[in-house]
Amino acid sequence: MNEGVGVNGVVDPAWEGVRDAFAANLAEGLDAGASLAVTLDGRPVVDVWGGTDPITGRAWERDTVTIGFSVTKGVAAIALLQLVERGLVDLDAPVARYWPEFAAAGKERFTVRELASHRVGLPVIEVDDILSVADWDVATSTLAAQAPQYETTKHFAYHALSFGFLVGEVVRRASGLPFGEYVTRNISEPLGLDLWVGTPSGLGERYLPSLTDDVALGPVVDVPDEPGILRSTALSGVQLMPLFHRVDGVIGTEPFNEQRFREATIPAGNGVTNGRSLARMYAACLGEVDGVRLLQPGTVAEAATNQAGEVRKPGIGKPQLWGIGFEISNYENPMLGPGSFGHSGMGGRLGFAQLGSGVSFGYVSQRMAYPPPGTFDPRWERILPAVRAAL
Repeated sequence: MNEGVGVNGVVDPAWEGVRDAFAANLAEGLDAGASLAVTLDGRPVVDVWGGTDPITGRAWERDTVTIGFSVTKGVAAIALLQLVERGLVDLDAPVARYWPEFAAAGKERFTVRELASHRVGLPVIEVDDILSVADWDVATSTLAAQAPQYETTKHFAYHALSFGFLVGEVVRRASGLPFGEYVTRNISEPLGLDLWVGTPSGLGERYLPSLTDDVALGPVVDVPDEPGILRSTALSGVQLMPLFHRVDGVIGTEPFNEQRFREATIPAGNGVTNGRSLARMYAACLGEVDGVRLLQPGTVAEAATNQAGEVRKPGIGKPQLWGIGFEISNYENPMLGPGSFGHSGMGGRLGFAQLGSGVSFGYVSQRMAYPPPGTFDPRWERILPAVRAAL
């Protein structure tokens, strides 16, 4: 392997184009600090990092981490599927078998499979203060008491924040462990990952803040008055906004960057990690990594198939594609094409693997990008074609 030019880490000679794409993003200011890793059949072929945090002046180092946002949903999917393999959870059993309180308000019919596929009609957590979901019991008891917010056989809505509590509570009930502890014991520690859901306070300077636009200055989302899929979809985004409001306009002071938020367990969005750990985690879904395999082939194949049936995305009309907990290749996030499964995270984080090619991929950047609807993150547009070319 050769040392990267302008970037720290190592890269297999056949994969130097991927390193070069990463370096170009840094050079053009599309990234601040960032990390990128790719494995092929479990063997690392790209493991690079670089850049500097503009707030603290600290360089991104090998074990630096930042918040991964919704890449955490992929961690939740793996945790649930492990319990399925162990016979502790049946995907086609009612959620209420494991979480009796969930049967309230007409939800007794929903299965774990539907829960893990964003098909239970609960994209909005009906709390007055979204910051209160840092309390696990508040979030889960609220969701258990709610009624579906639209007709789930006709519509699909991404459960941006609620997904993690819904799946996480089933994991907690079935395993007997708090969600974050389950992840540490069964995913992070066996593979030696820098990955936490509920981050310990001792990370210190290893955590660099994620850098986002001041959303308070952004456009106001029009929320329909009439209950249903369009109102729920709009509200599920609007209710996240307080997590991104700065204190006195100072970047880095957003609640999601605060230690108290990172120490909470929010399995849809507050996992803290880096690119290497995501790539290694997904590699262990495809095969053994240093003797550790997270999921078996049949489980992965099923989880990577579309669970949304004929449902179409509201307001667009395109077919909705979603696996069991995982994003699968779709028009908004194609990854490497058919056979890809994993999860993106707000602002451009991305972790996935591809059945057939043996590739796993992890990318985490401090700087958050918000490309216009119908377009891709410009950093992905440079890096992913380089991965395809190396293959």
